[in-house]
Amino acid sequence: FADAMSASRVPLLCVLAAAAPARSLSVGGGPRMSAAAQPLAPEQRAGLVLWPDADGIRRSLPGAGAPVPTGAREAPQGGWWDGVTLGGCVVRRFTDEMQGDRWMLWYSARSTGFDSGVVPLATGAVGLAQSSDGVHWERLAGDEAGGACFAPNAEEWWGFDTTHVGVGDVHVMSSRVIQNGLGLYWMFYFGGDHDTTGGGPAMLRGGRMSIGVALSNDGVHWGRIEGEHSSGAALEPREGETFVGWPQAIRLSTAKPEEESWLLYFHGLDETDGRFKIGMAQSSDCVRWNTLPGYCLTPGPPGSFDAGGVSARCVVQRGGGGAPGSAAGFLMYYEAIDEARRHSIGLATSSDGFTWDKGVSGMPVFEPAEAEGAWDGRAVARPWVVPMEDGS
Repeated sequence: FADAMSASRVPLLCVLAAAAPARSLSVGGGPRMSAAAQPLAPEQRAGLVLWPDADGIRRSLPGAGAPVPTGAREAPQGGWWDGVTLGGCVVRRFTDEMQGDRWMLWYSARSTGFDSGVVPLATGAVGLAQSSDGVHWERLAGDEAGGACFAPNAEEWWGFDTTHVGVGDVHVMSSRVIQNGLGLYWMFYFGGDHDTTGGGPAMLRGGRMSIGVALSNDGVHWGRIEGEHSSGAALEPREGETFVGWPQAIRLSTAKPEEESWLLYFHGLDETDGRFKIGMAQSSDCVRWNTLPGYCLTPGPPGSFDAGGVSARCVVQRGGGGAPGSAAGFLMYYEAIDEARRHSIGLATSSDGFTWDKGVSGMPVFEPAEAEGAWDGRAVARPWVVPMEDGS
């Protein structure tokens, strides 16, 4: 979890990172987890704000409209749900004139007892942490197994999200289809089913991944929205795609304020060349999505920092606040993979959210640390940027 908060008005950049030779993934390792991940020692936590932690006492949020955690829950048998690896995160900042800033961080993780037969990604369940400054975080205990707040679907065996889930984006809003005067939390998430991928002894479940939507009135207790597909998904992979996930939704400006136009960015593995690419879908209600043809961002030429693939991304409006989809355009911070499988962060720009330009620099904007033994020395991935109200 790397931050640039030398002053309170500077935006916060969040990344997933990996240390060498340690194999635990942390928010503050690579993008794929190791089954032999070991807990981080105190000296390895320098510079981190979250790391895998199976022990300790955690508080919980009592319900909607109650932002102050209460109680004291001990770790369940087998440890908390995020004891082995942490995955990508979504950070939202809310400002109250009386109570000040409230930061909420939803993140994906796995526990020590998570099914080893599921694809080894930094996913599993979703939980929540809370902060008053965006740097010092308190993990909160949810009501799902191990203290998570959103878990794989155990009620519908045919569902697309029965083996593992991960968070892609969270918004607080009302839609023209589902309206609420105070707004609801909308989670755009992804998950895998029980179908197997690979061959021989490497057959693993959960590689066929799709995207779904869940709603909550407090950001902790979630209910799934049934999508148009028979699996319950809102968006399924296209022919020749696997590992589709990490969705992010942005709202575009429209001629009439009452009309809605949304873009959903996601990435998937293109089986024709074995590389990750970024695609888009469009919707007027955030429930029914139409996948657009092709990809909006593809790998670079041989030898480039993103020649091996482009994947998880964070799209923000250029200039921070303001009306959705203003003429200022958009910035896309994206995870880049080179031909040696080194992960860094690249930047692309767009005037309309549809067509993207990587520029001419040919260089990443954020790279793994060079210091020996650094917690982010192996990879930096899964970027998330928090715009501030002053435009930074």
